[in-house]
Amino acid sequence: MTVSPIHPFVKNDYSVYIGGMPKVTDAHRAARRDQILQAAWVCFARKGFHATSMADVIGEAGLSAGAVYLYFRSKEEIIVAVAGEVFGGIEHRLSAYVAQNPPPSPSDLIDFLVEQPVIARAAAPGDLFSLLLTVWAEASRHPTVNEVARKLLDELRTVLGQAMHRWLDAGNSLALAPEALAPVMMSVVQGMVMQQAIDGQPPFEQYRAAVRALVEAVERPGPQ
Repeated sequence: MTVSPIHPFVKNDYSVYIGGMPKVTDAHRAARRDQILQAAWVCFARKGFHATSMADVIGEAGLSAGAVYLYFRSKEEIIVAVAGEVFGGIEHRLSAYVAQNPPPSPSDLIDFLVEQPVIARAAAPGDLFSLLLTVWAEASRHPTVNEVARKLLDELRTVLGQAMHRWLDAGNSLALAPEALAPVMMSVVQGMVMQQAIDGQPPFEQYRAAVRALVEAVERPGPQ
C-alpha cells in the first residue's frame, strides 16, 4: 500500500478561499503563521509545552517578538494551534481511503492507520512522536486542547465504524462489532507511537504484521 507523504502546515482540501485565489497579503500572513507554528512544533517536540517559552519560539522562528505576537497573543494560543495541526488531516485521509470500492477490510484499515504516523513523522519539522505524547498529555488537562482531541477521536471512531459496516454490507462478517473494534484499532496506533517515542521499539514492519494478524483473526471474509 502506497500513501503520499504528508506535508504539515500546507493548505489541504479543507482550505476554503472565498472570491477566488487568496490575495498576496493573505498568502503572506498564512506563510508567517505557518513559520511560527513550525518553529513552535520544533520547540515543543524538543522541550515540551511547559518548558518552552515564547522567547524560544520567537528565536526558532527567526522573527521579531512583535511579528509573532501579531499572530498569537500567548503560548497557550500556539499550543492549541499546534495541537490542531497535529490532529488535523487524519480524518480527511482516512475518509478518502475508506471511500474506495470495494471497501477495505478491517485488516487493511489497521495497516493504513499504523502507517500514517510513520509517514507523517518523516515529513514533520520536529520529532512528531515526542510531540504527539506531549499533545495527548496536554489534552488530558487543557480544556481547549481536550475539546480538539475529543472531537477528533469521536470522528475517527465514527469513520472507522462506518467503514467496517460497509465491509459487512459487502457480505463479510466480524467476530466483534465495528463500534467495539474501532477504538481498539486506534489504541494500537497510539501504543506504537508511545513505544517508538520512548525507546524506538518495536520495529515498524514487525509491529505492522503483528497487528494485521490480530485483526485478521476476527475477520470472516465472505465469498469472493
